[in-house]
Amino acid sequence: MIARIIMIAYYLISGFFVFITVKNILQEKESRDRVVLYLVTLIPFMLRLLRIK
Repeated sequence: MIARIIMIAYYLISGFFVFITVKNILQEKESRDRVVLYLVTLIPFMLRLLRIK
């Protein structure tokens, strides 16, 4: 039971970081370097949400 709650919290936190990172990518107008850094940051969280290890 507690493991399921922790797993749900883990996926909610990962989803939150994905949301914030995508929001920042869409707002970035000046630097392509920052967009690349956001995409590199986004990859592990997306893999976690898709349950790919």
